[in-house]
Amino acid sequence: MSPEKKESERPGQISLLGTASTMGLHMVSGPIVGGGLGWLVDKGLDTWPVGAAVGLLLGLAAGFRNVWIDARYLARANAARDAEEKARQEAERKARPAPSPDSAKITLEPDTPESIAAAEGEAEREDERMASILSGTADPSERDLDELDETLESIRRALKEDGAEDRNTNEHEHN
Repeated sequence: MSPEKKESERPGQISLLGTASTMGLHMVSGPIVGGGLGWLVDKGLDTWPVGAAVGLLLGLAAGFRNVWIDARYLARANAARDAEEKARQEAERKARPAPSPDSAKITLEPDTPESIAAAEGEAEREDERMASILSGTADPSERDLDELDETLESIRRALKEDGAEDRNTNEHEHN
């Protein structure tokens, strides 16, 4: 797929996953093809190591170039998805009316399949946003940083608690 075509389409999850998985193939296929072509040139010209070495180096360069192009494409696609998500969240936030003093009344609505699906989709988008923040392709807001700090702190507490339980178990086993 040409870079022009890649940029014109809106990438989906499967497309991005496919692009990421081909990066490893580029690093393997480039040197193999380059070395093979160099070997064929060596066989025809009877210059054994020169052609294979040059072909291998050119294959490595081509593999790295293709990986660089794919990585830039993935970064741009991820940044575009994050920007769309941020714009959508901002529009939703602005569309919500400001709470009035009389809005203290709480109304409960039953869960419907649509509301459950919307909540699951929201959780999935939030997970993707956090992954983008952790990978460094998204600019986090203050709220995102606070949530990330809370998540990391809860993981640290859980690890400390597990470590304390393991130590207590080991002490009881040795006694």
